[in-house]
Amino acid sequence: MEELVNKVAQVRKTLDSLFYKFTDEITASLTAVLTRENFILIGPPGTAKTMLVASTSKLLKARWFYRLLTKFTEVEEVIGPIDVVELLKGNVKRIYTNSIVEADFALLDEIFNASSAILNTMLTILNERVIYDGGSIIPVKTWTVFGATNRIPDEEELQALYDRFPLRVFTKYAEPDETENLIKAGLRLRRDLERLTPLMTMEEVKKLNEYVQSYVYENMDAIVRHISPIVASYLDHVVISNRTRVKVPLYVVSYLSVLGISPSDIDSATLRAATLKVLKYLVKDREDLSEYETFLTTHMPGNLSALYDMVNEIKALVANNALSIAREKIKEAYEILDKSIADPVVYRFFQVEIEEIKSTLDMLRSQL
Repeated sequence: MEELVNKVAQVRKTLDSLFYKFTDEITASLTAVLTRENFILIGPPGTAKTMLVASTSKLLKARWFYRLLTKFTEVEEVIGPIDVVELLKGNVKRIYTNSIVEADFALLDEIFNASSAILNTMLTILNERVIYDGGSIIPVKTWTVFGATNRIPDEEELQALYDRFPLRVFTKYAEPDETENLIKAGLRLRRDLERLTPLMTMEEVKKLNEYVQSYVYENMDAIVRHISPIVASYLDHVVISNRTRVKVPLYVVSYLSVLGISPSDIDSATLRAATLKVLKYLVKDREDLSEYETFLTTHMPGNLSALYDMVNEIKALVANNALSIAREKIKEAYEILDKSIADPVVYRFFQVEIEEIKSTLDMLRSQL
């Protein structure tokens, strides 16, 4: 299993090198793949959602199905057309080749714009991985269904569909000052996409999925003991269904595998850190995302939470022209920051937050 964990970690690193500031999207999508979960990207068009699924499919040697859904999209465009030859013989059969039924991955773009007929079909695919076609129950081979949308549905009839995508990431456009780096990364991606060769196969993904599940069930008591208090505390900020809560241990161990941490190397610190990170992918909307950020700043290990408080205190001191006290506080903050950087678990999981704190401290120091 060590080899398979290394392979999926290499897939993540390769995708990270291709996309600009897409770490959450990449890590969450691969976590979904390892748990055979449905995953949705929410954000404006033109944020590389389709390219991510295309690239992942290449690296995993996966067959993928894509369809942009509108209210005019026919069911046949998703699950396949009626076989005319068979129909002339009096048999009603469907051609499933090149449809969602035969794909490893499916990307359904603007999924909430689909007709009610397609939405009903999608619910059975998302829930049961089957379609009810006439009098037959047809198994759907799709391993992971990716959704893409630029809006969160507020229509009651669409909530059931949205709830079937428990892992979610909100995408956004790059900032104006990031344009140069974005263009360079985008051009490299366009150039390199066709050159990508598989680093892993879907059979290997399935083996790793089985191993992760076995590990979670065999170590259930220890894993739940470390994870459940964090999830319970998070529920004061964000609502998570019972169905999703039950699967959090699977998400956490899959997330760690995506980072290259084998189940045999998992300890209490990595479990707790990974849980904090995975909770970001369980938000419902952008308001929940803000609640998550607040929750994270008060629950991070290695004195990082205290550092956030110190940064706010230093800002107030600078604003009130208490510069000598601010200098002492900044010195103290840097010392704590150095200790956090020296902690391998803290730095590995919270590198982005550490760099954010350091950047703010550097800015405040320049004002003194």
